[in-house]
Amino acid sequence: MSRFVRLGIASLLLVAACQKGGSDDKKNTQPNPFRTDTGSGSGSAPPRPKAQQVTPPFDIKTPPADAVKTSTGLIYKKMLTNDGGIAAKKNDTVLINYTGWRQSTGETFFTNKGRGQPMPLNLATTAPGFTEAMQLIKKGEKGVLWVPPSIGYKGAPQANAETLVYEVEVIEIQPAPEIPADVGAPPATAQSLKSGIKLVKLKPGTGKEPARYFDTVTFNYTAWDSSGKMFDSTEMRKRPAAVPPFRQAKAMEEMLTSMVAGERVRFWVEATKMANNGKPLPGMPQGVLCYEVEVLSIEKGTAPPPAPANVAAAPADAKKTAKGVSYVVLKAGKGGPKPSATESVKVNYTGWQTDGRMFDSSVVKGQPAEFSLGGVIAGWTDGIQVMSVGDKMRFWIPEELAYKGAPGRPQGMLVFDVELLEIKAAAAKPDAHGKPSAESQPAPSDVAAPPADAKKTEKGVSYKVLKQGPGGPKPKPTDSVTVHYTGWQTNGTMFDSSAKTGKPAKFRLNGVIAGWTDGLQQMSAGDKFRFWIPEELAYPGGQPSGMLVFDVELIEIAGN
Repeated sequence: MSRFVRLGIASLLLVAACQKGGSDDKKNTQPNPFRTDTGSGSGSAPPRPKAQQVTPPFDIKTPPADAVKTSTGLIYKKMLTNDGGIAAKKNDTVLINYTGWRQSTGETFFTNKGRGQPMPLNLATTAPGFTEAMQLIKKGEKGVLWVPPSIGYKGAPQANAETLVYEVEVIEIQPAPEIPADVGAPPATAQSLKSGIKLVKLKPGTGKEPARYFDTVTFNYTAWDSSGKMFDSTEMRKRPAAVPPFRQAKAMEEMLTSMVAGERVRFWVEATKMANNGKPLPGMPQGVLCYEVEVLSIEKGTAPPPAPANVAAAPADAKKTAKGVSYVVLKAGKGGPKPSATESVKVNYTGWQTDGRMFDSSVVKGQPAEFSLGGVIAGWTDGIQVMSVGDKMRFWIPEELAYKGAPGRPQGMLVFDVELLEIKAAAAKPDAHGKPSAESQPAPSDVAAPPADAKKTEKGVSYKVLKQGPGGPKPKPTDSVTVHYTGWQTNGTMFDSSAKTGKPAKFRLNGVIAGWTDGLQQMSAGDKFRFWIPEELAYPGGQPSGMLVFDVELIEIAGN
């Protein structure tokens, strides 16, 4: 399904508009280098019973005299050395066994002992103290670290933060792509694209024709800031991107449509030009960015309709709904009933920004989109209700009824050609796990407000864990996820559920409401969470209104 029209809340991408992961309850706040508030930010451990405590190798309250202190305040002592071992570099991923203690009490707050496998730690994205320390402990070595709060967190340390002590054994190093010698600026010999982007061709391609904006391009990329810090890499994830170029930022679209299969290039671009749809995504570095891109294959796509001649503004003879959506009839059907806001519809559609750039199309997907009319942006909910089956209309949706300037979403007024194929009354079905139908799922007892023990992300989404999965990586904003979900308003009214379709919803994480984009990054596959999403991170000024409550089970994470 398209990231702009999906079933139910998967169509939250059609809505208006790094996590901290901490808790206000100190008893439930467990420091961990794999969390977002201390270390790499990939998870948090539940409190460990006293019976599972691990005894430190020595008194950790005072580092021994032979421990080494660096200029940043990091203290380390090697317990096992390997002179022939290799050291990680700042962008590598290390696989480690580790145990962590609170220096003040000696309490174990996390260990992977007994799990049977080491934990991955991405040095490019973890806290600075761990990036430094893991370059000092070689493969095959074991050391004890004293990490002060000033370098133990990815962001500002919490008010009650203390020095944490870790015993770390480096099992393996997964090397990152080498940092280009010219990462900070293009050489004088660099070529230029029409937009002025500078590039150097690293490997010639074997293909004959470059990709078109609607073809599906499978490609690998690695990206660095001007200092050489890697901030993204499909090559490290070993999971290439496969996406039509039009779904990328304009700069990446221009690059991909200039390349043939097999070609590899390095290019330099201002971060502002890599902001998809005009506004930067949270966490993206600033300044000049350096990318290496290799096109693996190009799959020819179905050509979508061209941008309309009147894409910039609705014509004078356009009609307008009471809420302000302008529309013209492109093809009249046979008449008949019109959908209500509670029904589901099946449509073919293509969407453009007013500059004529297409941002989504079911035509490219090769199949119609089906979604709940109450679960899309207000302009769609309003506009499609004037249609009957067989009608084809063009809508001009003002920004206040679309994404309201949210980062990562299409900006400004949006234009859609929509053909209504079918109207479906919402029918309850058991979901893929045999759970009750959507209509029979009662609201949770805490639907009115998050409980006192709920955690809260930095952006303000409250959440609690309903079921802990086996752990593992968490989705990035550019990843696609598969979920089961049910959503309620705070009065207990259920407004959507994947149970309506009997199958989970799949969508791209940066194509949904901001509260989902933020909240689901706290989860790993197998987790089930409850989220309380404030209105400003849901449908501000739209429907469903107010704070929304979701139970979400994360089934799968896939690359973009």
